[in-house]
Amino acid sequence: MKLAVTGKGGVGKTTIAGTLARLLAQDHHRVLALDADSNPNLAAVLGITRAQATRITPLPPDLTEWREDATGQAYVHLHQPLAQVIADYGAAAPDHTCLLVMGQVDHAGAGCRCSAHAAARGITHHLLTEADVAVLDMEAGLEHLGRGTVEHVDLLLIVVEPYYRALEVATRAATLAVQLGVPRVAVVANRVRTAQDQEAVAHYCRTHNLELIATIPFDEALVQAEQHDQAPIDYAPNSPALRALRDLAASLPARLA
Repeated sequence: MKLAVTGKGGVGKTTIAGTLARLLAQDHHRVLALDADSNPNLAAVLGITRAQATRITPLPPDLTEWREDATGQAYVHLHQPLAQVIADYGAAAPDHTCLLVMGQVDHAGAGCRCSAHAAARGITHHLLTEADVAVLDMEAGLEHLGRGTVEHVDLLLIVVEPYYRALEVATRAATLAVQLGVPRVAVVANRVRTAQDQEAVAHYCRTHNLELIATIPFDEALVQAEQHDQAPIDYAPNSPALRALRDLAASLPARLA
């Protein structure tokens, strides 16, 4: 099961991606989490301390290259077996999850992140026996869809908040995902405060042919978790948002069966 989490900037995609990774691991899946954001924060949501996070080595840019198969189809080739990549660059996180960081922008003028996108694309293609579940936290916006980074995932989760600009991004993302051949695209409504908020998202999804599979309520406990620099699942495991995310995580294997 390979799922990518995307959405407009600031909608809470990293919180949802990291928490789903932990919840799926608690349900006895071997989980590989990939931080494909240029400003990586998935480690904190997984429960890796800031001191530990500073010691994580991002994947090197020369780890992959583009090749063509016998039919002339381009694909991303990994220069090392995925097991070796995980051994060399994987960071252990709670609940036996493993984190790979695709790279980050660490100085001005660094240029494009082509190698980071290629690494994420190649790893999801070569997942094989190294994990049961891959959870990709994508960069905000649509560039990863334009680059085809998520072409090998089984499910694209588009996180939205109940306002038009976030919903509009969901429509564009879903269209691009279909063009890439992603088998399943679904929407998760996040930080929903009222019944009116919920209906606004539901109405938009109905009228734009989007599948809404979960509603996560606004939860002050998640704000407090960030203020205390703790993973939400550790700080408030029984809060309303965590209960909704737990239900979502439990439903994913059946949805993708």
